[in-house]
Amino acid sequence: MCTVNAGFKLEGITAVSGSMIKKNKASLHGAGEGALLLSILQESITEVLIFDADTLHIVQANPAAARNLQYRLKALQRLTPQDLMAPQDGRAFNTLLGLLRSGKKRRTALNVHFQRRDGTRYPVETRLLYSGEHDKPVFICIANDVSQREATRQALAHSESDLRAIVAHIPGMAFQIMRQHDAPPVLRYASEQSAQLLDIKAAALCARPERFFKLVLEEDKPDYLAKLAQAGGGHLSFNWEGRIWMKAWKDLKWVSIRVSQRKVGGNLIWDGIMLNVTQSKLAEDESRRSRAQLSALASHVEKVKEQERLNLAREVHDDLGGNLTAIKIVLSWLKQNLPPDATRLIQRTDYLDQVVDHTFEAAHRIASNLRPAELDLGIVPAIKCQLQRFSRNTDIAYRFSATDEPVPLDPDAAIAVFRIVQEALTNVSKHARASRVRLRLERKQDSLLVSLTDNGIGIPPVRNGTGGTGFGLLGMCERAVALGGEFKVQPARRQGTRVSLRIPLSAAAPGAAESRHNGSNP
Repeated sequence: MCTVNAGFKLEGITAVSGSMIKKNKASLHGAGEGALLLSILQESITEVLIFDADTLHIVQANPAAARNLQYRLKALQRLTPQDLMAPQDGRAFNTLLGLLRSGKKRRTALNVHFQRRDGTRYPVETRLLYSGEHDKPVFICIANDVSQREATRQALAHSESDLRAIVAHIPGMAFQIMRQHDAPPVLRYASEQSAQLLDIKAAALCARPERFFKLVLEEDKPDYLAKLAQAGGGHLSFNWEGRIWMKAWKDLKWVSIRVSQRKVGGNLIWDGIMLNVTQSKLAEDESRRSRAQLSALASHVEKVKEQERLNLAREVHDDLGGNLTAIKIVLSWLKQNLPPDATRLIQRTDYLDQVVDHTFEAAHRIASNLRPAELDLGIVPAIKCQLQRFSRNTDIAYRFSATDEPVPLDPDAAIAVFRIVQEALTNVSKHARASRVRLRLERKQDSLLVSLTDNGIGIPPVRNGTGGTGFGLLGMCERAVALGGEFKVQPARRQGTRVSLRIPLSAAAPGAAESRHNGSNP
């Protein structure tokens, strides 16, 4: 800020140009001091205006003032300070000049807007001084352009206003926690939504953050305390999701706390938000219940289908097989008792005998497809027979490796695993364009792993049935889920597709299914 020496006596100053000031008729107490003052006035970015105390016409201005106001010095000398101000600023300016002229004030300050020659305005901070020690008393106005500061202030005001508007429309409570060095954490800010969410005003919550803990449901408090101990901070300084009980409203809410930590200087700050997630939790629970019901229904439908297939297989084997056996016996007796010269009758009898044999084979094939008899011997023999039939029908080579240990599967689990393998082989024959497959059956300590890999064209990866468009994949996934297992379809390591199934043996052991069904009705 530029200051005016009380010993400076001004009688008249003229300008050589708009950017230079020269001394004309001035006396200075100390030539070096005066030269220094003129140099400061010339180089300063602070605007300096000197105007006559009687006429208020500008008699001098430094280059900064002329440059900012966009006037030459001669043009400025035809103006008064009020010509450069808005009317409301001019009235306040005149009042201050009167106080300075009367001696009630030695100096004063005022914030006004100066107007440039092109009509644009900019804010300035002015300091006014009165000098009556010369032949012609003058006022000295020292002004600082504060446009940038004003723009920054307005931007900050807008940012703060926008931030408050955003926070006000968040469907939850925003908060901030700070810990200085080794001091305990302090809840330094909580938005007004705390009253709506927790029935606690923001100021009261900031004063006592532990009041939130009293709202936590008893069943969820151990988890909250465990998270609090791990965080090493204070209340609300960690991610947590749980239930709170609003006694005054008799309302149970699910809330979700999400925070992020940052360092500012030597302080730790947690920026957080608490959301009411009750509706989404209820929808999630309902979706989970619906999913469980659908899964149970699908499992029940599969069991009914398998039972019906078993009944049909038995009927085909017993009834149809018995009738065909009877027909074959009669045909054999008839053939033996036909006259030797009844050639056409003998040929017809032989033809019917061949039809009965083909029907026997068809009945056996149908019964086997409905319910493989090999399943009675175990899952390993059943899968091996299925692979043999698959290779005969498709000319696709196979390799099979299985555990030597017995695999404890109840009938429902065994048929589910068999159907998954059967459907996977069907997909290979229909879509893979493969020339060989490899099937591995491994028993881990507590689970059974089945993997089928082909060298075909491959398919996009699918996990837990997601992304698949075929009902075959969906059916395999549902069967796996019903057993508490996991089903995956993903690209093979080198070429083709890998289908894998993992089921826990504890859930698939003999008697487990019955215990699951009867567990709720002991």
